[in-house]
Amino acid sequence: MQPWFEAVAAGDVARVRALMAEDPSNLASRDEESISALRTARYRGHSEIVELLLDADVPLDLYDAAAIGDTEIIRERLDADPALLDRPSTDGFTALHLAAYYGEVKATELLLNLGADPEVVSTNRLEVRPLNSAAAGGHHVVVHLLLDRGVDVDAPMAGGYTPLHATANNRDSATARLLIERGADPHAVTDDGRSVLDIAAHDPGFTASLDS
Repeated sequence: MQPWFEAVAAGDVARVRALMAEDPSNLASRDEESISALRTARYRGHSEIVELLLDADVPLDLYDAAAIGDTEIIRERLDADPALLDRPSTDGFTALHLAAYYGEVKATELLLNLGADPEVVSTNRLEVRPLNSAAAGGHHVVVHLLLDRGVDVDAPMAGGYTPLHATANNRDSATARLLIERGADPHAVTDDGRSVLDIAAHDPGFTASLDS
């Protein structure tokens, strides 16, 4: 990995700042998987670097814009190429997956209103749908938006993990209750036989949410 992406991935703000000053073309560069520096920082949870890159006017593609909830850029990119709406990025996620995972409500609403497929499956090994992404990210409002579009409440990702399993992993009782109200199976098990309660390690608070 080139020094620029090493610094971004490591969250080394000082080094990123220095490399930007040394060679501004770094801002538009892509890693070996054609992922931008901004999305690399977003994936790693380095919010300070995300802000640093945005302040430097880093160029944004559709997937970058979805990951940070920039609805203006999303519209611009899709106006220029409508075929991108359900096209996966080089790492397998569509714009809707990214907006859902990061809890970008307005971006999610926009993409859905533009006709994005709410059941689209990522083309990477995770095989997630947007509902899996939103549940994994712990974003109750986005989960609600997707359920209102009639998505499969028990949609499994790779390994048989359902959105309810994701809420168990996060101990997200509010979203768990919502999923169950919409028909999620509280007895679902993963491919390796783990139940929702197994994943929650029998957390009393979360268990109570399943029974309420």
